[in-house]
Amino acid sequence: IHNGLIKVNGQKMSKSLGNSLLLSDLLARYSPEVIKFALLQTNYRGDINVTDSLFPDAEKHLVSFYTVLADAEKAGVPMTGSAPEVDAEFDKAMDDDFNTAKALADLFAVFRESAAALRSGDLARVGALLGQVKKTYSLLGLFRTPPAEFLARAAKEKSSDIPAEVVALAERRAAAKREKDWATADALRAEITAAGYAVKDSRDGYTLEKLPG
Repeated sequence: IHNGLIKVNGQKMSKSLGNSLLLSDLLARYSPEVIKFALLQTNYRGDINVTDSLFPDAEKHLVSFYTVLADAEKAGVPMTGSAPEVDAEFDKAMDDDFNTAKALADLFAVFRESAAALRSGDLARVGALLGQVKKTYSLLGLFRTPPAEFLARAAKEKSSDIPAEVVALAERRAAAKREKDWATADALRAEITAAGYAVKDSRDGYTLEKLPG
């Protein structure tokens, strides 16, 4: 129902300017959920300004949310509980002329509390919060994907933009770590950093990210 203008880096999107965005092109690079999250950050009456960071930032936020969901799954938390306050805030945002931007902003506090509750072992609270989020925000088409599936796709999308030689360095570093050859692993990390990328270890292996600047 969006009826504002669509702009690309501040300019009105139009064929004459050659800055048209096709949904098919976006879907080739991002999951449907990332695109929804990015666009829902603007009220349907407002102009959407598609900047270079709009979709990458949306993906980054969703990765952080899905990481909490994945950690809760690994901890065996049944996400079937309810947290009426989450639903009430969502209803309040929707009553404010479908204020989807506010509804999405509310997620950051909910997931921060969920992560803290998970660390403290309050699994009942985690299940209540995340269960309600999945139920309520499914109305916006969010959090319907299995966490492992979403995170795997996001990791694949990110790695596809990274030069093969940097990926090779990261793979050699991972092998060195498995052999407990810490000196080689540290040296390879330094090479990766010098190439302009950061390698971050996780339970499932590692991720690579381009350094700013």
